[in-house]
Amino acid sequence: MADADEGPLIPRQTKMAAYALGKLFLFSIAMFTLPFIAFFGVAHILTEYYPVDKFVVTVWSVIAAVVVVNFIICVYAYQAYHEKEYDEYGNEIDQHSYSDPPPLTTEKSNLNLKQD
Repeated sequence: MADADEGPLIPRQTKMAAYALGKLFLFSIAMFTLPFIAFFGVAHILTEYYPVDKFVVTVWSVIAAVVVVNFIICVYAYQAYHEKEYDEYGNEIDQHSYSDPPPLTTEKSNLNLKQD
């Protein structure tokens, strides 16, 4: 039996896959619910507090829902871009340990020189 300080015997890659699926599920729920809330919330506010035409209410409600969807997509992409990377053994890769390649220092004067 495992000691109390070891934790559950779940492989690290399985934990990472479960975390990724959980995040995808959370963003999927947000993509389904938040645009509806924005649409009907803006429609309610515009019809109750502002005397505007029904077409204007619909246009602003749709714009609000589209902005919410695009915001959710941007947040998901931002989190995915800044996610930690792991090698095939599950060890975290340090993103800042790679050095830049040396710059190419070929000068135009050296291009036509013949070396025998």
